Order: sequence, then structure tokens, then C-alpha cells
Amino acid sequence: MDQQELNRVVELVTRQVLAAMGQTEAEPCGRADGLEKLLVVGTVKTEIPGELLDRAVVFDLEDYRKNQNILRYDRVLIAHLSIAQLADIAQGRPGDEAACAVLYALLSGVETLILEDALSFRRFAGKGSTALYQLLEGYARTLQVFGVKPVRQRHCPVQAPPRPPRYQAPPLPVPAVSAKPNAARLVTEADAVALVKEGGPVCLPAGAIVTPAARDVFAQARVDVLRESGDKGGIP
Repeated sequence: MDQQELNRVVELVTRQVLAAMGQTEAEPCGRADGLEKLLVVGTVKTEIPGELLDRAVVFDLEDYRKNQNILRYDRVLIAHLSIAQLADIAQGRPGDEAACAVLYALLSGVETLILEDALSFRRFAGKGSTALYQLLEGYARTLQVFGVKPVRQRHCPVQAPPRPPRYQAPPLPVPAVSAKPNAARLVTEADAVALVKEGGPVCLPAGAIVTPAARDVFAQARVDVLRESGDKGGIP
């Protein structure tokens, strides 16, 4: 940090202290109504843990920009940091409004937290320059050295849709058939008994198959078995 940046930091910190001294009695830390003021730095892209929202009033950077007083907040929560903002904070540079808010919170002793998904560069893990990624991870560790406390988020498991089978055989058509036996081709014992009860010679269709049990029924009844061709006797 050069002398010009150091002077700017001193000037802004002095302004923060003077602003804090000029606070009204209605805005001390530890509110009379029991509600804490939580300043959220960055756009919230994931859910803030419920324990941070309980008994807290949430403010964004617009409120800090208007008041320019970090001591009006009880906590600062870093919800998102760009690479430039991360580098500015790690090197003590008051860059944009987000970097200023975090730096002054750390300098003023305001508890500063960071969500585990707040650092945008981590989506590039394992994809490109390892050296550059490690440099940015070093900046992230520097924030913890400064006093920034990581906050673990609860992620709801996402249930993956069921995967279709690689190959699924087409369904086989079910033939619409009767449950009755095919009397034109097969003569069973029950068929033979029914035919014998009708009396007279038994006429079977050409090509009919007679089971052994049906042959015994015809033999015991001593009936003539005829084919449609008119041949007499001789059960096939």
C-alpha cells in the first residue's frame, strides 16, 4: 500500500469514527428492541443461514452508501465478492463500496462473516491456471487472517431424475384370444367324453390331434371316429 492509499484509508477511517461519535442515542449497537442490524455485502445468490436472520434487520450496500457509517451495523455478511473486490480487501485497498465496507468493518471491530459460496473465482477450480487459482486462494486465506469468519451454508440435496435404461425392448403385443381350447386341432379327454355323450359316430375335423386319454375314451365307448374326409375308423 503506497502513501496515497494509506492517507485515503486514514481519512476514511477518521470519517467513520466521527460519524459514529455523532450517532443519535436511538442507534447504538445492541438495539433496544433486540434486533441487530446486518449489512449484506454483494448480491445474495444463495440462501442466508436462518441463524443469521433471526432477530436481525437486513440492510444492503445502498444503506451504507447513504450513511457512510459502518458502526451503525452489528454485523457485516459478505454474500458475494468479485475477484477485484477480493484482491482489494486482501491488499488493504478501499476500492469500491463493497471493499470499503469490509475494510472499515474489520478496522472498526465489527464482526464480519463470509458465506462459503461468496467467492466467485472458486467456480473455476481445476479448470485453468493452478498458479492463479492458488493466488486467489491466498487472498481468501488473508481475509480469514484479517478476522473474516466463514459461515457454512446448508445445501438441500438435489434429487437427480431417474435415468432411463440404455435399451428398453418394445412391449410385446398381447393377442386377443379365447381361453377355450382349439377344438379344430386338439381333442382332449374332456372333448372326447362330450362327443361320446352326443351319441352316434364322432366326426373330427381333418388334421385334429387326439390325445392318448381321448383315444381311450373313444375305445371304451366303442364309437366310430370319422374324419371330415369321410374315412372311417383308425384314430390317428
